[in-house]
Amino acid sequence: MSAVMAAGQAKDPNAANDSVCIVLMKSPETDATLDYLAADHPHVKCEDLGPYWLVSSEGEIVIDIARVGEELGEKLSLGSWLVIMSSFVGRVMTDPMTFRVTSHMTDLEAPA
Repeated sequence: MSAVMAAGQAKDPNAANDSVCIVLMKSPETDATLDYLAADHPHVKCEDLGPYWLVSSEGEIVIDIARVGEELGEKLSLGSWLVIMSSFVGRVMTDPMTFRVTSHMTDLEAPA
């Protein structure tokens, strides 16, 4: 199949894209994460899937754990936050207070 598709043709569902997502179990920490994302990253989409939330975006999603803790009203560690994350799509990078899932080839691209 040609890499360039004619107008009106369906996109190949197996084609590479820039989408990333995380799946969070419903909890007070998740509510605080969603509040943080709505305030600081309104382009991120959040979809209610029953017992889970699907959080998706193009390129990357960055979770500032300190900001989530502010929304929650208590200190939160990355390890504690990771308990609510059940899955992700993308490449993960972390530091003590940040969780980042990205579509970028982090090992091959020079840092910005």
